[in-house]
Amino acid sequence: MAFSDEIIFGVSVNNVTGITGKSYELRDLVRAGVEAEAMGFDAIWVHDAMMGRRTTAAYCPINTLSAIAGRTSTLRLCTGILTPQVRNPVATANQWATLYELSEGRAIMGVGMGAGTPTLIKREFEGLAALRHDTGLDPAMLYRRRGAVFDECLDVMRRLWSEDKFAYRGQFFRFNEITLGYARPSEVPPVLVGSGIYFPTEPGGPVHHGWKEQNAGRWLPGNLERVVKYGDGWITVHVTPEEYAENWETIEGLAAEHNPGKAYARAWNCFMNVNDSPRAGWEAVRDHLEDFHGPPIRDDVVDRWAVAGPGEEIAARLRGYLDVGVRIFQFVIGSPDQFGQMRAIADEVLPLVK
Repeated sequence: MAFSDEIIFGVSVNNVTGITGKSYELRDLVRAGVEAEAMGFDAIWVHDAMMGRRTTAAYCPINTLSAIAGRTSTLRLCTGILTPQVRNPVATANQWATLYELSEGRAIMGVGMGAGTPTLIKREFEGLAALRHDTGLDPAMLYRRRGAVFDECLDVMRRLWSEDKFAYRGQFFRFNEITLGYARPSEVPPVLVGSGIYFPTEPGGPVHHGWKEQNAGRWLPGNLERVVKYGDGWITVHVTPEEYAENWETIEGLAAEHNPGKAYARAWNCFMNVNDSPRAGWEAVRDHLEDFHGPPIRDDVVDRWAVAGPGEEIAARLRGYLDVGVRIFQFVIGSPDQFGQMRAIADEVLPLVK
């Protein structure tokens, strides 16, 4: 089966659960991967926050997935999402190639620009600039050009995975001929490129840095050409099935122009809470989002991000996305009870959609 045709239901676990004052330890994340496979999930997702979010930084997602790889045999190992633009792409390409081979091809790299306050994102680029002291690139410039940095990182990584030797002369990365050598993976690992976000009627939550009055109350697709040029699929958030289908037509048009014949995978992210009361589940997701991203999380963002309620209602929502071709799902636990919700999804949702 082609990667674009696989149906993958994956659970995303967080090492930040500040509602209870508890942060998940690395052993908890590894345990989550082992239990997810036993419960019947197809994938485990871990997030990335190298310089931290509201409460704490995340563990390195590549190292975490490598640990989970050694304890599982069928589980797909996914980042949701990795932010390559604040890393050295040569080192990241080597690390990911190692994970891909270690797991016998089970790793899926989900990448995106990330979200948060301008202060937080600028701090991430300050860390990146420290790696580039000899280039004269300052953090403020890297922050302003972060989309171009992101593209160049993906370009470098994909070439390292697919080519034996090459030199590079980009705007931000320059090096003489290098190779991953025997560490180059047997095939190019699949990459899901994140694009698209809903802008609430008022600024808040994960979209502080990009909110503009003219975009208020609108879902915008972002740079879909980036998906086609540097990825193997599209992952997005806050989108309705109808919006997903409409924008997928754009991706298909771009693919026919740039990569005719290549099939792309469709992926979608949501926050999930299984609860007999849809309202209580919605509130649990809102509280979790506020804990991670910081208040205020606007109600219209929660409406678009939360899939909450009894298992039957959640399954009905998911079928809407299956009907428009979505095949890869990232269920982020919207609760401090990560393991309890994993079990509830496995018992009450997965049997209705798998």
